[in-house]
Amino acid sequence: MLGEVIKLIKRSDLIVEVLDAREPSLTRSKKIEDISIKNGKKILLILNKGDLVPLWVLKAWKDYFKEEENIESVYMSATSHLGTKLLRDTMKSILKGDKGIVVFVGYPKSGKSSIINALKGKHSAQTSVHPLEYGYTKSLQLFKIDKKIYAWDTPGVIPPDGDELEKIIRGSNVDLLEDPVKPALILINRIIEFSKESLIHVYKVDFSNPYELLEKIAIKRGWFYKSTKEPNIDMAAKAIIRDYHEGKIAYYTLPPSLYRDD
Repeated sequence: MLGEVIKLIKRSDLIVEVLDAREPSLTRSKKIEDISIKNGKKILLILNKGDLVPLWVLKAWKDYFKEEENIESVYMSATSHLGTKLLRDTMKSILKGDKGIVVFVGYPKSGKSSIINALKGKHSAQTSVHPLEYGYTKSLQLFKIDKKIYAWDTPGVIPPDGDELEKIIRGSNVDLLEDPVKPALILINRIIEFSKESLIHVYKVDFSNPYELLEKIAIKRGWFYKSTKEPNIDMAAKAIIRDYHEGKIAYYTLPPSLYRDD
């Protein structure tokens, strides 16, 4: 899968990496960015799911990427169709009016497909099949974003990697987890670090520790193990991970530059 993403990068002029606005640092792929730079490609970061984060936080991340790393970024909410025009204008600006092909890359659940669908509105039109080398299927197509800009009609999905927390935040399939409880507890601790209230707001229960939250969610929803009649925390753990990816849990992290100022 990673090999296919790299092939798309090599055939593109602009690499648009889609991040989760709640966790920009943990949803970046330095490996993909390094490969893009090595191949002489321009990079644009998208802080997607921006409706889950205060505006001042989005602006702080945008400033950080520009001032600390000299990388352009935009914030948007693909599902709410907010920021699509800004994204289109920024891509045109980076390409400086030249013709170009764009590829959207990112981890699962980041919203790449939603962004592609938002761009494929009335401003865009499907093009004919584009001939490719590297063993690609013949069905891979480009769609028109602007008079001179085209994008691959497929997201470049980066396989989730990293430690347990990073794999969960980067979109690991919850149904393939042998033990969903352990990563869910790590995720809960991560969210508590920034906003315990966001969990209380979503699940309508107070709790003193992550394990208690799982138990209370299970009890509230009537989930119990058949053998022991104890609260089914496995189901509660999967629910929290899914809710996170579906954007039901709103919280935010801050760029390193703000932490340094403290």
